[in-house]
Amino acid sequence: MEGLYILISFTVTTLASLLLMPWILNLCKRKGYYDKPNGRKVHKNNTPRLGGVVFLPSAIIGIAITEVIILCINGESGLIKTSSLLIGFGFFTIYVTGLLDDIFGLSAHLKFFIQFIAALFFPLLGLTLNNLYGFCGIYEIPDVVSYPLTVFLVMLVVNCINLIDGIDGLAGILSLIALIVYTWAFWHWGMDTYCLITAAISGSLTVFLYYNMFGDDDKGTKIFMGDSGSLMLGYTLCYLGLKYCSYNSVKEPERFSLLLSYTLLLIPTFDLLRVACSRLLRGEHMFYADKTHIHHKLLRTGRSMRMVLLTILVADLFFALLNTVFYFTGVNITWIVLADVMIFVIWQKRIDHSITRNEERIATESNLREKFKENAAKAKKICILTPRFPVPENGGDVLRINNIARQLRKQGYKLILLSLEDDGHPQIFEAERIYHKVYTVHRNNLSSVIHSFFCFLQAQPMQCGFYTSGAYRSKLREIIEKEKPDLFIAHLLRMMPYLDELGLHSRSIIEMTDALSKSYAMSSLSKGNCLLKYIYRIEQHLILRAEQYSLLHFPKNVLVSQADIDYLKTKSLHSDSMELHSNGIVCSKNICRNYNPDKIVFVGNMRTLQNQDAVLYFIKDIFPRILKHKPDTKFNIVGAQPPQNIRQLASDNIVVTGYVYDIERVISDACLAIAPVRVAAGIQNKVLMAMGYGIPVVLNSLIANAIPELKHEENCLIQDEAITMADACLRIMSHPDLRQQLAINGYETVKQHYSWKEKTYGYVQ
Repeated sequence: MEGLYILISFTVTTLASLLLMPWILNLCKRKGYYDKPNGRKVHKNNTPRLGGVVFLPSAIIGIAITEVIILCINGESGLIKTSSLLIGFGFFTIYVTGLLDDIFGLSAHLKFFIQFIAALFFPLLGLTLNNLYGFCGIYEIPDVVSYPLTVFLVMLVVNCINLIDGIDGLAGILSLIALIVYTWAFWHWGMDTYCLITAAISGSLTVFLYYNMFGDDDKGTKIFMGDSGSLMLGYTLCYLGLKYCSYNSVKEPERFSLLLSYTLLLIPTFDLLRVACSRLLRGEHMFYADKTHIHHKLLRTGRSMRMVLLTILVADLFFALLNTVFYFTGVNITWIVLADVMIFVIWQKRIDHSITRNEERIATESNLREKFKENAAKAKKICILTPRFPVPENGGDVLRINNIARQLRKQGYKLILLSLEDDGHPQIFEAERIYHKVYTVHRNNLSSVIHSFFCFLQAQPMQCGFYTSGAYRSKLREIIEKEKPDLFIAHLLRMMPYLDELGLHSRSIIEMTDALSKSYAMSSLSKGNCLLKYIYRIEQHLILRAEQYSLLHFPKNVLVSQADIDYLKTKSLHSDSMELHSNGIVCSKNICRNYNPDKIVFVGNMRTLQNQDAVLYFIKDIFPRILKHKPDTKFNIVGAQPPQNIRQLASDNIVVTGYVYDIERVISDACLAIAPVRVAAGIQNKVLMAMGYGIPVVLNSLIANAIPELKHEENCLIQDEAITMADACLRIMSHPDLRQQLAINGYETVKQHYSWKEKTYGYVQ
């Protein structure tokens, strides 16, 4: 039955916290109770800071309701005693102190004095650490020692929880772990009443952690704990720890009592003592605020905030397991503490070493960028490396690199193209209209497959292996000797290894275009075949490693979408080398006023799996609904190299064109263009191209998020479901005025924001 009461306490408190937290968020917004960024803090936005306010009231509600239930069932309550009410006054004092500090700001000395007063409640009520269970050979200790020792420990723990609350989830998760362990410990000793307290605080803390770790600043759902929460958590853990460790006639002395409480707070207390000692040794004031706490130091090693959280939690688990093993093998508690201190010190030294290496890396990156700027300033010749011959222009990737080249040529650079080709008859003459000199190396399919396999065995991206060629490498060396290029552009990540091998980092631009790992991550989710999912997932991780390597070792990595840059920032801290240069488009001189109201087009290179998936999705889930209302509708699939399964779709209502030389002539009379792409990264050229020809576009939010100028109902229609996408197509086909409005607005948007000259400005600098 006691287990049921614990569950009731947790559940009621959780529900109370869920009701109170939105109210606290609104209060913070109305009153401006924000934690504002400064030099000491790691967050960058104003964030509500009263999350811990819900802890005490919600816990009181949960415990009170549980006690009423116990009273009704058993006829008596085990928690409501005079001593409980007195210690409750201590809780209230520390809680109000934290709340006032969050709202008005209190001096460190005043907070310290109030904490001292609150700590006195423990010895005054006879709740002290009166037994060290053999630590340094000491067992029972007299009151004259236990009283001040207890006050010191209370203030130490209260402040260590407060000061380690520097990144999302850290103080909360460490406290939650301690509360869960104390629940088990009190249950083990038959002290069920205290389990109600641990369960109640755990419930409110769980709700807070959800808002703290998964809340969104932009949506106003993120909140910090504040001093009201961290001080109360520290005080609560002191109360539970002392209650568990205090030797009395009911509970037999057990050294595991002290060891457990010590281990649960090992990292926060060790860190606070380390920081305090460091400040004193530097001659600084004890209350001097700095960024030397363990989470600050780990952030300085280059880890992300989530990785810092994970690192500290893993370390916490390590110490817990280590001390448990020591205990069960009979090691004296003194030696356990000494071992912990030594390991903690060694860990800190390793962190300091990592900080030094990271600072050296940052300095190296800065020097690399400076060297790149120097080389770019005096550059006259640029060698562009491409994985496939860029003529004919039958895909978004070759369109992009060719248009970048055209702009660079207009700026006076001499361009040298070195490209792999696989058809044996590259159109050199056409390429020389864009590039001053053109070199090609034939790619052998069998050799590509073999290299892909070996790259996989070496934990490198298979697609880098697919475009690996010894002849290409030799030709690049020959060009360097003969042409002496000043700069190099690697078109797509797969060409980066060639420049890396030759140590050309300070003279190279990696034209990533898209965050390829993001595309592969989505592809792995969309695959129905388990083997394909597994392969895509492996390749995604290998590509991500290569992207991180490129961001670290090359001074300039170019992407077309801010969404992709943001994605890579979440995967790597090496973000200074990323630059945004979106795609441009060559707009039609005139919008076609005479269009076919029954013609829908999809434009894209059909050799890519993403475009194949989009076409199949449209034909299976969207097109039948359109045909039901407009049976004469023609769907035109326009794109090079359609595979057999796409060519077989051709029918009275479906036209598969394959590659077309003049794409404007083929699609300009379409009523609308469709872009139901479910796997994508970067900016989809198909959208910009259609809008540049005056064709309205129906697309999903995955694509729209990468093009910030797109506005639903203004210059396009954005829908995510098959039914609503079909209805959007029917709206355009049935309402000429809407179609005309979207066509004109879309055309003007692209013309204004997506000229190649604007998008490639500063590309080389």
